Amino acid sequence: MKKLLLLSFFAMGITSQAQYWETKATGFSTASTGVNEVSFADANNVWISGYDGSGGGAQFRVYSRSSDAGNTWTSGQISLGSTDLGIGSICAISATTAWVAAFPNTATVQGGIWKTVNGGTTWTKQPTASFNTGIESFTNLVHFWDENNGFCAGDPASGYMEMYTTVNGGTNWTRVPSANLPIPLEGEYGYTRLYETFGDRVWVCTNKGRLYRNDNKGVGQWIAFQTPNTDFGGDLGAAITFQDANNGLMISRAHEQYRTTNGGETWTQEFPDGAIRSGDVTYVPGSANVLVNIGEDSLDLVRGSSKSTDDGLTWEDLGQPIDAVSTVEFFDATHGFASGFTQSTTAGGIYKWIGTLATVDFNSAKSITASPNPTSGALRIAGKNINAVNVYDVLGKQVLAKKFSTLNEVELDLSALKSGVYMVNVANNAGATSTVKVVKQ
Repeated sequence: MKKLLLLSFFAMGITSQAQYWETKATGFSTASTGVNEVSFADANNVWISGYDGSGGGAQFRVYSRSSDAGNTWTSGQISLGSTDLGIGSICAISATTAWVAAFPNTATVQGGIWKTVNGGTTWTKQPTASFNTGIESFTNLVHFWDENNGFCAGDPASGYMEMYTTVNGGTNWTRVPSANLPIPLEGEYGYTRLYETFGDRVWVCTNKGRLYRNDNKGVGQWIAFQTPNTDFGGDLGAAITFQDANNGLMISRAHEQYRTTNGGETWTQEFPDGAIRSGDVTYVPGSANVLVNIGEDSLDLVRGSSKSTDDGLTWEDLGQPIDAVSTVEFFDATHGFASGFTQSTTAGGIYKWIGTLATVDFNSAKSITASPNPTSGALRIAGKNINAVNVYDVLGKQVLAKKFSTLNEVELDLSALKSGVYMVNVANNAGATSTVKVVKQ
């Protein structure tokens, strides 16, 4: 049994403070159901998948979703037509639409990708992501950037990693050809949920401590890099997070921290001050250099959470014991969750962040990217919740204005503009703005 009473008492004692974790009930019906993954469709619409946190090894096919930023949750079964399937990953893009990657527990069933368009009431398999090569096929994860563009990945099958991409929401999936993939190491395989994305770039983790990386939503060439960690799973595991396409951190179960500045190609060990933890870690989108780390601390192995406001150079214990290790995810500085364990349908399961971790710094150059820069015409802007872009010349005259419906990536056509320097002003749905200088060739 988890120490919910202690946690609740502690939370009551700090409600006057600006920041803390508040326990919420996920609605899962089985005690000790853990939270495997958190998927933000937006700040208010959030989906999670559950797992057997009792240690019994049962395969739970359950989800829960919230439409009020995690204050209340509605749970349900992920009905896939077989009890011999487990849930490897969940990804949502709205209150109604989500996908799951399901893996087989026996040789008599096939895993694959299932989609719901009615809030989880029914799930339909997408057969062209076939995962049908017998015991080799094992579906690990699925990710969508929007309603059309997605990718999914499994273990090696027929001699190369089994990955698929789609441009129409999964109606048709196309397997990534072997020529576009690195040759797997002997015995190499992937893990459920262990991947990261930033913009179009995606990283997939393996049991050999390698990162498979692609720069185009899974389409085209993949490359692989060896990390200092020998295995991303189990007792030797590690968590990774990226602030942008190049800058990222990795923290191992042994409390070792590494940094990359070239998209995972090389890593340098660091020795930060403070309470670094052995569980999951994430950058906080829209907040310059802010991270959250959960799990057991390096000093007394007590579970809790820490934050860094200087890009991982120092870590501050957030001062609240939370029984979380597997997942921490933030949408922005005020919307975040950490995994918990269900006590009953009305108690426990997930921790919701209350307060703000930092002043949202949408004006930081690191919060948005513009590429290619210089550009001859096409310009891709990546950030969080972009809903307007305005372009100005050096005299301050507006030469282009575009509105969007809250996207993390938008494209502009600057081909009609004269060669020169322009200021591209980007606004998000909270009204914060950021400006980046772009050179039009």
